[in-house]
This record gives sequence, structure tokens and C-alpha cells, in this order.
Amino acid sequence: MNKYTVMAAGLVLSLGLVAGCGSSDGAEGDKKPEKGSSEAPKEAPKAEGPVYRGVAIPGLAAKQAWSLPPAHAVDLGDTLLFVKSATGEYARSGYYEDDPVDGTTGILHSSDEPAPLTLEFRDVKSGAVRKTLKVTADHVAATTWRDGVPALEVRTSTTTESDGLSAEGTSATITVYGADGAELGRAAHKGDTPFHVHEGHLIEQAEDDRATLVLTPIGGGQPRQVTCVGTQASCSFDPRNKDIDGGQGHAPLITGAYTFHVENGSTYETAPEELVMSELSSGKKVWSTADVTPPQGVELDDKGVRTSGNVRVLDVRDGRILTAWGAGALSGDTWITATYDLATGKQIGGSTKYAYADIPGDTINTEGSSLFSPDRRLAAAATERGTALWQVADGTEVWAQKEGEKRMTPLRLSNGVVYGTTEDSRETVVAVDATTKKVLAKDLPADSVPQFSRTSGYGYVSTEAGFFVFPAAS
Repeated sequence: MNKYTVMAAGLVLSLGLVAGCGSSDGAEGDKKPEKGSSEAPKEAPKAEGPVYRGVAIPGLAAKQAWSLPPAHAVDLGDTLLFVKSATGEYARSGYYEDDPVDGTTGILHSSDEPAPLTLEFRDVKSGAVRKTLKVTADHVAATTWRDGVPALEVRTSTTTESDGLSAEGTSATITVYGADGAELGRAAHKGDTPFHVHEGHLIEQAEDDRATLVLTPIGGGQPRQVTCVGTQASCSFDPRNKDIDGGQGHAPLITGAYTFHVENGSTYETAPEELVMSELSSGKKVWSTADVTPPQGVELDDKGVRTSGNVRVLDVRDGRILTAWGAGALSGDTWITATYDLATGKQIGGSTKYAYADIPGDTINTEGSSLFSPDRRLAAAATERGTALWQVADGTEVWAQKEGEKRMTPLRLSNGVVYGTTEDSRETVVAVDATTKKVLAKDLPADSVPQFSRTSGYGYVSTEAGFFVFPAAS
């Protein structure tokens, strides 16, 4: 398994209220602006906090764009979301069980009881407050809306005490907000059954059925069931990587208008598992690994059947499906990646073959997966020799570490830089040019590994000294 996913999970002054929209779910916006006025001041003040005095960060400008006191944020694209407590302190996410494997902030606030909070939506380039909302909530977390649009989940839970005969009851109200602070949808959930919010749906395991997931649209609509089939099949949703887990088959549970399930997710392994993509709305089959030719290098038996059941869909984008296939029954750590055209099922470009690093104790199912740049043009893999970098579109390898080099495990990839840890140090990070493999920094502090805004290219770090945002290096 790729250890970078475990390590990356640990990296992650109000300037005035901006007019917002009132709501009835416990969120209180400020007064509505007068007719003809804007929700934000024409010249919103730039956020100015502490000055960054740390080491230079490759890929980012030397001077910060803006800063705040110590804080963590949810990335909503061109907006960063901060949570402020009633005492005025910014929330700093802890180590939660369901933290995203990519190191971004997942749960930003969690408490046993609902608490009064202020949500600050700040412009990623200037830090100016675009909007504030006052809510009473026990859970604030990053999520996604339809088609993977970044969004915010605000959850308020209540408990109904027993009257002496009735059972104690629990319920939650879930409100999803967009990057502009507008409400996108709302749902209610009764009972204490665990659930997750993803792609505008409540995701939960079907009652007494370990092979079926129930997807309930937020804001109304008929629930959809996703069932993995096979003898004693199991099918679960992993909120850390947003994948459906069918045993040896893994894929994004929901990707835009589609959803995946696993066929022959069998404990008896009578045949290789297959990933099937269907329309989310109708359940109509669209694509399956069973209907395409595995890439060259995947071992087949004398009947032409794959000897390894390992198969993974890494990404679905622009009519293309990026896959990873187990190389063979006796090559458990070796995977072959290939891209397919969604409409024709034909392979696009070549394929890449890597022996992934197998690290005992890694409980996150990421072997065969990759680390992507924000624009999805490049992917990095943690292999047994170190980092390998390749182009997503056609599978062309950019570079890979060689025998004799210090093995680097990639943590993040953006702005033309790969950040990762080497074998001899887990406290500092090496930064390497994504094109030339030139070492740009060999002793970057772990808390100075930046996250990157998905749309602006700006990077940000959260340290004990503050929250700092930088433009990309020129």
C-alpha cells in the first residue's frame, strides 16, 4: 500500500461581516443588501495576518499573498472556508478516522453537541471575506455536490430522550453550501446508522445487506441502490478515497452522472472481479472492465481470463476512463495502468507498469492508485523503487526513480513540483521538479508542504505560526 496516503492526512481576525442570505436551518446570514448593492464590498479588505518566516517553498512565490492566525480551511475552489468558534478562534482539523487520503482538510469541526459557529468564506487570492454565516452545528466538513463540485457539509444532530417507554432517538439535519455560501440542498437523517455525504447524496449501507449501498439525493428524489454481486459479495464506501470497495475491485462510487458497482465481488473468487459503470439516474449499464481488452502485460490463463482479480478505476474525465490492472496472480504488487475511450471501449495510448511499494500496516486501500496534479494532467505513483511520474492522457512515463537512488514516496503534486519523503527521513520533505527530476529542496519541513487551490493555482500551508497563502511562482 502507498504510505503517502497515511502521512499526507496529517498535513493539512474576522475583517467584517459581508451580507448574506437568511435561512431557517440554524444558519443566520446578515441582513440582505439594499437593492442594487453587492453582497461584498466593492473593495473588500485584504486579509493581513502574521508574516511567513519559514523556508522558501518550491513552486510558490517567495512572498505571501495573505495570511491568518493558525487555522485550517476547506478548499472550495476559488474560496477557502474557515470555521470560527464563539470565542473567536479558528478551527484546526484534527486526526479523524475519515480524513481524505490526499491530505486535504476533511472534517474541520466536530463536537459532541451542536455549538455556535461562524463560517467565513474567503477569496483564495486576497483573503477578503466574501460572506459569513452563523450556524449551530456539531459537524462541518468538506464534501462535493453534483458533478464533483467542491461544497461544504454542515450537520446538526439532535437527541430525543426516552419518555420512559419509547426508545431514545437521534436525528441529524444536513445542509450543503456552495463556494458562494448559498444553500445547495438539505436533508434529514433519522437514527444513529453511520452515513456519509458525497456528490450531493447521503451514502449509507443498506440494512442487513453488506453488498448494497443506498444513495439518497439531498434536496429530494428517489434513493438509488448500488449492489455488488457475487457469492457472499461485500460492497462498502470508503470516505477516505471516495471509492466503492468490492474486495479486489475499486472505483469512484459516484463520478458525475455515473456510479460504479462490482460484479463477482465474491469471497470464493470464482472469476475475476469486474467494475461496471452505470447511469446514476437510471441504472443503465454504460461501461465495464469485462467488455474491454486488458492492457498488454496483464497475465491471462489458457482461456483468456485474467489471473489477477485486482482492478481499479482511478479517474473518469472528458470521456476517458483511467484504469489500473493487477499484472498477475503471482505479482500482487505489480499494476498496469491504461486509459480507455468511454464511447468505444478502445485503449488510448500506451500503458505503464509499476511494482507498487507494499508497506505493512497501511490500512487504506490505495495500492494501484496514484497521486494526481490538480489539472489531472500528471499522476505520480509510489513504487518499490520510489516515485514514478506519468501523463494521464496517454500513459507516457515522464520519469521514474532508478535503482540506487533514495526512494521517495510522493505526498503531493502541483505547480510542476513533486513533494515527497525519502527513506531516511519522515520529518522533512524533498521537492523535485516534475519535468526534469531536479531536486529543488531536500529539507522542506513537513508542515510546509503546500496544498493547492483547485482553480487559482495558489498554494497554502498551515503551521503553528499561522495560515499562509501564496501565489504560484512566476
